[in-house]
Amino acid sequence: MEERVELKFLLDLTDYHNLRRQLSLFMREDEFVTRDHGYTLSSLYFDDMYDSATYDKADGVEYHRKFRIRTYENGRKRLEFKVKNGNLTSKETLFLDDELEKALIERNFETIKLHIEEPLISNIFLKMKLDNLSAYLFIDYFREAYVFNDNEVRVTFDKDIMAYYLSNPKQKYKVLEPNQVVMEVKYRKYLPDAVRKVIFAKHYQTIPYSKYLMGWLKLNNWGV
Repeated sequence: MEERVELKFLLDLTDYHNLRRQLSLFMREDEFVTRDHGYTLSSLYFDDMYDSATYDKADGVEYHRKFRIRTYENGRKRLEFKVKNGNLTSKETLFLDDELEKALIERNFETIKLHIEEPLISNIFLKMKLDNLSAYLFIDYFREAYVFNDNEVRVTFDKDIMAYYLSNPKQKYKVLEPNQVVMEVKYRKYLPDAVRKVIFAKHYQTIPYSKYLMGWLKLNNWGV
């Protein structure tokens, strides 16, 4: 898995509009844009019997891992295994068809074993068996994405973030305040000066923000 740096910022609407206007002058929109300069994403997160993914994040553990199924507005689905160590992240991915996605969500081991030759499927299958890993929490949001230098640099703006449990999809909670937007800056080797000057022009501070954790806190009434 190739590592990349991932920086996160919490913006108000004024800063968001200013940044997206400046960045759009020299960055191109992501190829999967469908409307309003972006697209909808839905991420279904897995956790084990110990709630390891949740509590590692809540406790500020620098090194943590998580499985999720990410579904794009155009219908593409993929299983992702993301490893994060501070600001460094790496990710394994595997595109899913409807049958395999359903099997992972329902823990249908017979169907999952038909794809066990895939390393990522073998990995999640083992976690399901040993630690009772299961899918349980959705995070949906609208994303604007801009890329630079052959996709070596990505800047995304996430808004309208909603959290809900797989077991209760009708009870959804807004994660952000109405005037907030999450910006993520991702790059592999270095952050070009053109991007750096725009991003840090007003000395924006990076934050250890997790849409997943904030959604979990909302769903559990932890006062966020």
